[in-house]
Amino acid sequence: MNVIDLSPKPRIRENIEVMPIGDGKFLLRDVAGYTDKTIILNEISVIILSMLDGKRTENDIKQALQTMYNISIPENEIKNFIKILDENGFLDSPNFRTIKESKKLEFKSQKVRKSILSGKSFPPGGKEAEKFFESILELFPSQDKSENIFGVISPHIEITNGMKIYGKVWNFIKNSIKEQEVFFVVLGTSHAASPHPFILTDKDFETPFGILKNCKDIVLKLKETLGNSTFEDEFLHKNEHSVENQAVFIKFLFPQAQIIPILCSYSESNENTFNDLVSKMKDVLFSELRGKKFVLIAGADFAHIGTRFGDGPCTPYDISLVRLKDIVSLSKFASNSAKGFLDSVMSDGNSRRVCGYSPIFALLKISEGLKTEGGIIGWDIWIDETASAVSFGAAYLSLT
Repeated sequence: MNVIDLSPKPRIRENIEVMPIGDGKFLLRDVAGYTDKTIILNEISVIILSMLDGKRTENDIKQALQTMYNISIPENEIKNFIKILDENGFLDSPNFRTIKESKKLEFKSQKVRKSILSGKSFPPGGKEAEKFFESILELFPSQDKSENIFGVISPHIEITNGMKIYGKVWNFIKNSIKEQEVFFVVLGTSHAASPHPFILTDKDFETPFGILKNCKDIVLKLKETLGNSTFEDEFLHKNEHSVENQAVFIKFLFPQAQIIPILCSYSESNENTFNDLVSKMKDVLFSELRGKKFVLIAGADFAHIGTRFGDGPCTPYDISLVRLKDIVSLSKFASNSAKGFLDSVMSDGNSRRVCGYSPIFALLKISEGLKTEGGIIGWDIWIDETASAVSFGAAYLSLT
């Protein structure tokens, strides 16, 4: 007689990140932000975590540790570790689903998306905030501009780590746009995974300079055209910095501007849906914004290499290679080539881990078929104390 095993088979949920922090320790955190708890793990804990696939019982994990790694751990210790994970919202479980629905409802009830970076990445307001952003623009001045600016790549890295490119790109935008009533379509990188290629929100954005108004009429028109699923993961806007780091510059430079915030998530598995939705998005934007000044911003970084990302320490050669590949990608953007850009990232399986390819690709699909000219504004890289690096750049497209 076959016996059905009803023992729990715990599964780690999606959007959980394990990051090396040195000395054999790892940081466990929720990329999506449903829980703000973090847990410091050792190497054995990470091995156990990798076995939480929904197919193994706690006893199976105990046996696998003994067989594969010659590690003997009492089953009750494994059970306690799994309990801690569940209590903190890291498992795909009824407890997490309760947490998730509660967080989604709480965020949905708010009219304003609260700043998560104010007081951390930049001053919370007043003269101090004005001086901070003025200093960035003054430290990295540019007289460059372009008439009929249509689309721009801007970084989303921590502003203090990317000041050079933020200064150059936002000086460029400031010089190129004389109107104050501008509509900024901000295509942000969704760092949290989602099955939905585009994620909308109709919330205004809090900034150190006051509330940046959401163009709700167009956002709701996009929802009507692209489908209700565009709001299914709206919560992901709550902790996503890729839009916020554009919103603060927009409000500082263009106080009367409005924002249309869209998180992007492209993968080969949703390619057809992505292309279909971006075509509909283009139709809505061009129809609803006809006769108005609007600019598309892709909030995107490029390579992620080094210790924190599972590599060895990055070397000068690694940085040179990344720079070469990034410049090729920026050039493809400046030449308005959606396919060329995507190939430049994916031809080697995205070995440099370009996190911002989704919003850049979306922008290029929107500009596809338009007569444009473009150029590269700049490139830079930030290297931390662990010999890990994140690269970022800026480029533009203008209508001709």
